Amino acid sequence: MVLNMNTVKFLILFLTINLSYAQTIKGVVKDSITGKSIAFANVVLKNGKGTYTNEFGNFELKIKNINNDTLKISTIGYQSRILPTTSFTTDGTLEILLQLEIENLDEVIISNKIIKYGERDVLGEKRDGNMGVTSLIGYETTVLIENPKNRTGKVNGVYIQLKKRKDAEYVATFNLKFYEFDSITNSPGKLLYHENLYVQPKNKKYKLWVDVKDLGILFPESGICLGVEMVNTSGKVKKYAYFGPRYRYTFTEEKGLKTWSNYHNTGWRDGSIEYKNPKRTKVGVLNPMIGVEVEYILK
Repeated sequence: MVLNMNTVKFLILFLTINLSYAQTIKGVVKDSITGKSIAFANVVLKNGKGTYTNEFGNFELKIKNINNDTLKISTIGYQSRILPTTSFTTDGTLEILLQLEIENLDEVIISNKIIKYGERDVLGEKRDGNMGVTSLIGYETTVLIENPKNRTGKVNGVYIQLKKRKDAEYVATFNLKFYEFDSITNSPGKLLYHENLYVQPKNKKYKLWVDVKDLGILFPESGICLGVEMVNTSGKVKKYAYFGPRYRYTFTEEKGLKTWSNYHNTGWRDGSIEYKNPKRTKVGVLNPMIGVEVEYILK
């Protein structure tokens, strides 16, 4: 069979298009100084598809078009990197080195004054209703915990109200994060604690308490934004496998933005849930029942 030139051109174009779609890229993320693998780092494509590195720092990700996409790699304590997917080959694993994030430290004034803590309080959403809500792996849910006393303190503990998911096939890991509240952008601002804090919850109905009193986490006068990121540390699971536990959400008539979501560190979005119940004439929003125990500095 003899092919004419137009047919040959079409076949070349067809093969080129198909080779550029549905390819798998592989990488390993490491500390640029120590060479140590970085586990559970966020890996997300510009088109929104994301994953995590495993406990050895490795990841695999299928992409539709290797020629027209970029990859963002990020985790707490390191500078994020953005790479074109053309940096990857289909027959090898790319080593990606992350540099430690060095921030400008405020001047520390050394004195003999001993900071004393005293009055304690538990802060968070008060219960009014009780709804179980499932998040997604890769999503961080962050709530604003306001400071009613406008006094500085420290965070002693974190609580998360949870509900059992009966059809769960595995249990997610929580990564706790702490931020200042940025009143200009009306969203979480600078990190207050610069390490990942992984917690393994139980898939049942209970209040999970996490002791953080020895970590020195500041509780600012403007309040704190507390984030809970859902991470899969169970290895490979089915694409749409169900996991637990669920968050318990509560109702509030205050519609001001108090909950945000962030998918694989791609940016903050409104994370509250609009609620309307004609039978009870209630209109407002639902927020997760997440809070903190704080201890204020004595005057």
